[in-house]
Amino acid sequence: MEKAGSKKRKRPEKSVIEEAVSEVLEKGQSINRTALALNISRAYLAKIVKKVETSGDSSYEHCPNIGNRRIFTTEQENMLAEYLKTASEMCHGLTRHQAKKLGFDYAVANDTFLPKWIEVETATDDWLKGFMSRHKGLTVRKPESTSLSRATSFNKANVSTFFEKLNTVLQRYKFPPHRIFNADETGCSTITNPPKVIAERGSKQIGQVTSAERGTLVTTLFFINTAGGFLPPVFVCPRVNYEDIMLNNVPPGALGLAQVSGWMTEDCFVKALEHFVIRIC
Repeated sequence: MEKAGSKKRKRPEKSVIEEAVSEVLEKGQSINRTALALNISRAYLAKIVKKVETSGDSSYEHCPNIGNRRIFTTEQENMLAEYLKTASEMCHGLTRHQAKKLGFDYAVANDTFLPKWIEVETATDDWLKGFMSRHKGLTVRKPESTSLSRATSFNKANVSTFFEKLNTVLQRYKFPPHRIFNADETGCSTITNPPKVIAERGSKQIGQVTSAERGTLVTTLFFINTAGGFLPPVFVCPRVNYEDIMLNNVPPGALGLAQVSGWMTEDCFVKALEHFVIRIC
């Protein structure tokens, strides 16, 4: 059960503060009664009333002092956020530490850094937390490993060229959907990852029985057409010689190949293409 008064009071609106000041100064209401009626802090209202009385200004316009301790302006923070997004899209995303270092360098360049930042030569965790909370479009994600050749080849020019050639071929030969295939390979382990289980809280190690602690990687090549159909896949097993026992319980018609490393090589790919041609002809 929550204690009385444990809820944090929300920041009052500008119009509410101005109304409260008017009630006290113009209508002669007490500060306590006005603060209670409008649900604002008595001390805060008393401070504002004293400030208005000292200034001698009959009309008061409330200007909340919000954001006075921010290191960067809204425009500067938006530039930082866009930079982080662009770096991530280019497969060069920044870690938390790198983002704090970037914030420090940017603050030094704009001469808006804090003395505490100079001591550690980086922004603080509090700043990064506040920055992330103000920019909901940013989050911390685990990136996938992407080779440099793939990252540099995937650009607007190459993608446009690919689709232009694809459109030319489709217009020339009029392929039906069931004759347009996509081939993709993936690595499959002979051991599945154990699911989450219920265990005693505080246990340091939880085990789950599997056939082996470390599985064997088998490269699998799939052929799927745009109509939703598929051809029997190709399995590349990490063996020197192929044996039929390697394909127990696989889809009928699947092709099994043996390669020492278990990876798809040129010879294996040629055999996979021959398997593909036989199945569609």
